[in-house]
Amino acid sequence: MSEIVVHPTPEILKRFHPLDQLNDIQLELLGRSIQIHSAGRGLKILEQGDITPFSLYLIKGKLRLLSTDGRVTEILDDSPQAQSPIANLIPRRYTVEAMSPTDYLVIENSLLEGLLNDDEGFTATELGSDSQIVDPILAESRMTQVLLDDLNTNRLVLPSLPDVAVRVGRAMRDETTNARKLANIVQTDPAITTKLVRAANSPLYAGVTPVDSCAAAIVRLGADTTHKLVLTFALRELFNTHSSVLKEQMRRLWEHSVKVSAICYVLAKFSGRFNAEHALLAGLLHDIGNVAILSYAENYTEVANDNEKLAQVMHDLRGRIGSEILRSWGFIDDLILVTEEAENWFREHEGEGDYADLVIVSQLHTYIGSDEMKHLPTLDQVPAVKRLNLGELTPKLSLKILDKAEEKIARAKQMLTA
Repeated sequence: MSEIVVHPTPEILKRFHPLDQLNDIQLELLGRSIQIHSAGRGLKILEQGDITPFSLYLIKGKLRLLSTDGRVTEILDDSPQAQSPIANLIPRRYTVEAMSPTDYLVIENSLLEGLLNDDEGFTATELGSDSQIVDPILAESRMTQVLLDDLNTNRLVLPSLPDVAVRVGRAMRDETTNARKLANIVQTDPAITTKLVRAANSPLYAGVTPVDSCAAAIVRLGADTTHKLVLTFALRELFNTHSSVLKEQMRRLWEHSVKVSAICYVLAKFSGRFNAEHALLAGLLHDIGNVAILSYAENYTEVANDNEKLAQVMHDLRGRIGSEILRSWGFIDDLILVTEEAENWFREHEGEGDYADLVIVSQLHTYIGSDEMKHLPTLDQVPAVKRLNLGELTPKLSLKILDKAEEKIARAKQMLTA
């Protein structure tokens, strides 16, 4: 007996985005061209890494999505997530399994593009080719579509590096630059000047006698350390928002970045294989993409007022947007890599540990003893730990390390926030 083919009705198709942009004739044509598929409980519908260009829609049932970092998301047929394509980023970032008897649609993107290109009310950029796809788990709002569209068309509004940091960086490339010239630049920003002198006199860098001028501080610190500290201090002004709703989110983002940065600094000193100030900067920059995302969220109240939606957008886009920001600032590749890989807990690569590994391990240290750690791998499961040669780290041993370094961490945090 041949299998009975069931085609979706226009009413079913209208439930989904962007199919809801099609007219009745287009919906009728599409419905005749595709069929409803069924899957039993436990069946894999989509494999992580798949690059086949189609869109998957959930009609009936419940799906489970497993991400690369072990996070699990469940989608019901009547949830907002089910109104958009499932796991649409290519290569696929999720394995999709049926958690119950499930009905779903598979629509080739070329077929859908052909129909949508006839509709002036919707463009193919919202559909999803390998560089233009909106992952529906995070695409619960127009904000995500705008972010991705702006990112893919080079229209993303990126935060600018503060002027004093740009000028110091430019001076560093001039072989004739000396401490006095650097001091003249730094002193155009009184707040950073104060922080730099304070850092030079802190127990982290203090000499026999205290310094009382910017030039003396630069001589003590050295040009490279001065440059990195100026960058670090200048970043603080970027962690601001005009939205009263998002102020708390931005405050928490800054505090998290400071804590990760301080632990990066201490672990860099502990390992002896990293430049401590570069590690400090890496920790502070690892979530810089979220600064831009929060700035976009100011114009999307449905996201700004929903912590879960906002967290999902940041989780999925922070790396891509962060790397674009650092490229636009002319930062070197190892810091760009940090923004892309900072939450890739099971990251594998050849060779010794790098600054991305340092940030991964530092982040996990910040979560020890917290509720967040329940959803994260333990330190002995993370490849970065072995590459950093920090010893056989366990949560208990890590807490000992942090306890012993508590004063240094406190000093590093104070240097960043004073």
